[in-house]
Amino acid sequence: MAVNRTDRPRPLRVVIYALVIGTGQRPDADWDTAEAEAALRGYAIHARLHDVATPAQRRTDAPAGPVGRLCAYTPPGQRPGWSEVRRQIQGGYAEGVVVVTRHDVSSDPAEYAAEIQHLGHQHQAFVHVVTHEAQDDAPT
Repeated sequence: MAVNRTDRPRPLRVVIYALVIGTGQRPDADWDTAEAEAALRGYAIHARLHDVATPAQRRTDAPAGPVGRLCAYTPPGQRPGWSEVRRQIQGGYAEGVVVVTRHDVSSDPAEYAAEIQHLGHQHQAFVHVVTHEAQDDAPT
């Protein structure tokens, strides 16, 4: 008896996203790591996006770090690459996003939680984080 291949569910489509620090940096290593994780999970890669972290003056409740209390990176919703991640998910082109660390989204716990809430609750999408680090003080 032949197996009907059309009965298999299609793989979840994801966007690979990286936030690189510094204008001379490339996202290739992070993309490779995220893509390897996506392959292990059986995800289909829809797009590869990235942003270059840009310092921005804004208030933060995080303790003063190496960049100071008022200086942090541009929030995720104001970055062109992350905004495109949102558009891809909102438009139904992808069901989730794969990042290497949560700091690719935001190092600010409240900001990170807000993005997870936005994507998960409003769009039933997921953020798959490859590695979990104990670095809650990295600025984003």
